[in-house]
Amino acid sequence: MRPKKIAGDAVAYFWERPSWAKPPAERYGRECPVASEPLGTDLAAAIAKANLLNAHMDDWRLGVEAKPAEGTVKALFAWYRGHDRFKELGHRTRIGYRANMDRVEAFQLKTTLFGERRAAEIEAQHADKLYRALVAKHGKRTGAYCMQVCRRVWNEAIRFRKVKGPNPFGKMGIKMVAQHGNRATTRAEYNLFRETARRLGMQSMATAAAISFELLRRVTDVFGYEFPGEDADERGFFWEDYVPGERFAMRQGKTGDRQVIPLRGDPDPDSDDPAARAVGPLLYPELEAELDRLGRGEGHIVVNERTGKRYDEGQARRAFDKIKKAAGLPAAMTLTGFRHGGATELGDAGVYDIRAVSGHRTLHQTTTYNKATEAKARSAGTARQRHVVEKALRGRSR
Repeated sequence: MRPKKIAGDAVAYFWERPSWAKPPAERYGRECPVASEPLGTDLAAAIAKANLLNAHMDDWRLGVEAKPAEGTVKALFAWYRGHDRFKELGHRTRIGYRANMDRVEAFQLKTTLFGERRAAEIEAQHADKLYRALVAKHGKRTGAYCMQVCRRVWNEAIRFRKVKGPNPFGKMGIKMVAQHGNRATTRAEYNLFRETARRLGMQSMATAAAISFELLRRVTDVFGYEFPGEDADERGFFWEDYVPGERFAMRQGKTGDRQVIPLRGDPDPDSDDPAARAVGPLLYPELEAELDRLGRGEGHIVVNERTGKRYDEGQARRAFDKIKKAAGLPAAMTLTGFRHGGATELGDAGVYDIRAVSGHRTLHQTTTYNKATEAKARSAGTARQRHVVEKALRGRSR
């Protein structure tokens, strides 16, 4: 606790979180749930609040998960974290949910923390007030995310009769529109990135970009990230599943679905290439060229040259940033932009149902699942390759 002089020689008190505890610092997989905040001008009240915050800080630092009082918001959150619905969420989503539950729990009310309030007593006006306060403290996006998490927890709690409805966090009318959409990487940027990665001796990153851009794969699958508590044995792309010039088999990490992507189109009797006439043209020549440069091995395809092991998220991000900077590529370019760019290119080629290649189950969240087939994947790849070749020919004729 730190005193500070304010107007009129009065003294106000502040509780300051140590710099070593600021996000993204974690203890036992959790960010610090306690943030710096003013404690007011009453010394006795400030000391009481500071002692409470210090206790929460110590619990986080030591990994203590004391059993919360029955019926409190904190107890409800603890119940949800042990629920199957929470455990089924992806690793990153669970981290986000937990961080925002911590923010809500640790939010300081006049006499107590929000987490210590009885869940059954939370009403719509309390939810609105909490949202406005969180927005003022953390910003609109975090405030909206906290309300989304609370709404999910209360929905499950109402279903299992932990609390009675209606949901105080429902129908709040909160709308969040991304200021910047997911930027699509262009083929020119994709080509320059791969060229620069090869020049810097990072062929694995050039190959990763090709898998993501050409086959519309998620970053987590391309690199095969290993998340705590998840089986990563089948996440990623393996040499054993790649048959050059024929097919690429893969498993979707998010859905668990398996796909086979044909690497050749239908035979083209009018082609000047004998192979294309006999067995069909190559649909992803850039991808196969990168795989060939990497040199066939065993096990996981995208491996960090420095360690001989899979990249973790930090290593992949730093390698990507290094290549992007060396190539002079836009600062707004992201790893996920390769997948978005490939999908955009398919759309430009007139292929609007990209599920057969991307592995998405639905066109929209409300539509029914329509299983992707190898035939659709071959058709989509053929149309896309035709589009790329035609565009290149038009560029040369100008």
